[in-house]
Amino acid sequence: MSTDVEHLRFQEPSRSNRVYSPDILPRLQSLLADLVDIDFACQQKLEAIERGRGDESLKRRKIAQLWQDHQDRRAPYVAALEDLQEQAKGCFER
Repeated sequence: MSTDVEHLRFQEPSRSNRVYSPDILPRLQSLLADLVDIDFACQQKLEAIERGRGDESLKRRKIAQLWQDHQDRRAPYVAALEDLQEQAKGCFER
């Protein structure tokens, strides 16, 4: 049995009912997609290092450098996400 409440749940909210800036969601999606790409590339490099032959201490140094580079590469995106979170919070503090 369908009720009016269930029907309303699937309706698009009107633009006048929005409480946040319409550019937040696309920016969030873009930042998250960039982070996924960075993480995926790091995982691929990590697996290549682990599969490689050679000195284990050299592998450990390479992995340590990989993690540092990974964190450095992610940092601006994480900072942008934090800024976006603050922006979104600001929309609800009225």
